[in-house]
Amino acid sequence: MPESPALSAAVPVLYPPPRPHGEPGQPRSHDWGPVLAWLEGGRGFLLTTHVNPDADGLGSLAALALTLRRRGRRVDVLLPSAMPEVCRFLFEGFDGELREGPAALAGADLEGLDRAVVLDVSGRARIGAVAELIERRALPVLILDHHLASETDGALAAVFPGLSSTGEVLGGLLGAWGEAPAPAEAQALYAALSSDTGGFNFSSTTGDTLELAAALVRAGARPERVHAQLEQNYPAARYDLMARFLATRRAHAGGRLLDFELTRAMLAQTGASRDDSEGFPNLGLAIRNCQMTVLLCELEEGQVKLNLRCVAPHDVCAIARELGGGGHRYAAGATLRGEIAELRPRVLELALAQVEQGEG
Repeated sequence: MPESPALSAAVPVLYPPPRPHGEPGQPRSHDWGPVLAWLEGGRGFLLTTHVNPDADGLGSLAALALTLRRRGRRVDVLLPSAMPEVCRFLFEGFDGELREGPAALAGADLEGLDRAVVLDVSGRARIGAVAELIERRALPVLILDHHLASETDGALAAVFPGLSSTGEVLGGLLGAWGEAPAPAEAQALYAALSSDTGGFNFSSTTGDTLELAAALVRAGARPERVHAQLEQNYPAARYDLMARFLATRRAHAGGRLLDFELTRAMLAQTGASRDDSEGFPNLGLAIRNCQMTVLLCELEEGQVKLNLRCVAPHDVCAIARELGGGGHRYAAGATLRGEIAELRPRVLELALAQVEQGEG
C-alpha cells in the first residue's frame, strides 16, 4: 500500500515538553498538526484498545469512533477481548462494525481499511490478536495514550504520561480538530475521565481535567447516567466475590503493605465473572495506614495478572517495570508467568523494599 504524503511527512509526537513548573504538557496546548493530517488522510479506520478493556480505553475509543463516523469515515472497532457489560452503553448510536474477542476477529473483513488507531496502550503487545490483523494489512498506526510509553513500534504517537486519562488526551485532540462533541461523544469521554480519575478523586485530576469535564457536561454528558452504569450496575455475585477477595488479605510492614489474591476457584464458587472484580485493586488503600497494595489475580493456567496501587511517596510503576509491566506512579501492573504461590515472594520483596525505605 503506498504511503500517503501526510504519513511520510509525519514524525512521532511523543512526550510533550513540560510546563515551566514541571507538569506534563497538556493536550489542549499541544501541536496536533501531524496527527490531524494523519486522520484527515484516512478513509477507513480500525480502532482498538488493550486486552481486558476498561471504561477509559473504551470511552475514548467510542468518542473517536463516533466522531470519525460523523465525518463520513468507515470505522471498524476490533477488540482483543470482550468489553465489560457495564461499558456497552458507550457504543449506543455507533453504526460501524464491532467485534470482540479472538473468535469474532477471525471473520473480520479489513478491505477498505487504511489506518489503525490504538488507544490507552503504547505498544502492540497488549492488543492481542488485533496486532496480527494490523500487521497482515500493513496498516499505519496512531497511538493515543496517557501511560509511560515503553514501545511505540515506530508508530505516530501522542503520549501524555501522567495525564489523568486517555479521555483527556482525546479531549485535546477533538478540540484541536475543531470538533464540538455530540452528546453521545461527550458522554463517552466523560465516562473515560470519571473512571480513570476515581470520580475525579485521584491525584492525576487537575484543573484542566475538571474544565474538560464541565465542557462535556455542557455538551450533553449525563454524569448521573455514567455513574449509574459504571458504579451502580453490578450483580450480587460481585459482592460475594469481594467477600472472598478481602478475606485473603495479608498485612506486612505494620499494615503499610497489604497483599490480596483472586483465583479462578473464587470466581467459580461465586458465579462471578472477571469483570465483576473491577475496582478490587483499589480496595486495600481504603484501610487506615495502608500505603501500597498488591493483587495477584489468577488468569489461565500458568498466568497471573499483577495489580499494584500506592499513595505518595511510593512508585509502583518502578516495581511493575522491574517485572516486565508498566503503568503510572500510583497504579501499575504486569502479566506474569507462573503460579501465585511462587510469584508472591518476589513481588513482595520489591514492594517491601519500597515501603520500608519510605520513598519511591
